[in-house]
Amino acid sequence: MKKFLLIVLAISIIAPLSFAQSGKKWTIAYVTPGLDVPFWRDVSTGIHRAGEALGIKVIDADSRNSAATQLKNVQDLITAGVNAIIISPTDSSSCPPILELAEQANIPVIIDDIGTDSGTYAAFVKTDNVGGAAMAAKYLAGALKKKGWAGSEVAVIDVSLARANGQARLKGFKDSIETTGAKVVTVLEAKDYTRAESMKFTQDMLVAHPKLRGLFAAFDEAVLGSLTAVETMGKQKDMILVSFDGSAESVQALKEGKIGAIAAQQAVLMGRLGLNAAVDVLNGKAVKKQIDVPCFLVTGENLAASMKTLNENVFTSGK
Repeated sequence: MKKFLLIVLAISIIAPLSFAQSGKKWTIAYVTPGLDVPFWRDVSTGIHRAGEALGIKVIDADSRNSAATQLKNVQDLITAGVNAIIISPTDSSSCPPILELAEQANIPVIIDDIGTDSGTYAAFVKTDNVGGAAMAAKYLAGALKKKGWAGSEVAVIDVSLARANGQARLKGFKDSIETTGAKVVTVLEAKDYTRAESMKFTQDMLVAHPKLRGLFAAFDEAVLGSLTAVETMGKQKDMILVSFDGSAESVQALKEGKIGAIAAQQAVLMGRLGLNAAVDVLNGKAVKKQIDVPCFLVTGENLAASMKTLNENVFTSGK
């Protein structure tokens, strides 16, 4: 674990040094699914901080979790004459038409998380979603065994399966957890990504599956909504929650022992790397087509040792 954290820190230290100073007054737009979600705010923070360090203007375009709004945002940005676009697609199937518009306008696009079904782009900043979800599954399997619940029923609240990352997280979790004898009895997909939605999902799950003992929540608001449901129904001693992403609030819940583990996705670092790639493209430099960003597992045992990386690369204040 210590070796892995050193690798993660090395990436974060090296990445900013590769930014090129151009002297040009560029405007780079970040087109986000929805700034109501803490993860996207953290990606935006990483982009803005890196841009400010170079004197580059960065603007956000909030798509409010609507593919149609995201398409309109990109059309408006092209008309406004932005120099580059960094996009986190609302879903993978709606991204290709956006990429086609940008290509026609000769505006380079960096995809920052989620992914696209097809299309031309300069670079893709990609989390290891399969590996991160598998880490969470491995932890959950071990925690269930310690409780004497090996082979229990478990459930998943995933991001939309129209997103490539949602598909990858489900695969990583299921492929790993099912080798232990645990049974995934239900998978629910988020539509509005709110805590209220996931709280209702979890309440319904616990009624329909009274033997449920584990839950994998594939994003922060899902685990926090699920936690509310578990506490409201008095099921804290009967359930183990694990999650993906790692907002300040979900890390606090882990610190308090309410969540077992988090597969931490490095949102702020992904923002920095996205801005890095956009600047390199605008400067005519070659960039990697896929920029891989690892996850790391945070538990109560390694939380103190992980806090520096969490604060620098994973989340901001959450505001």
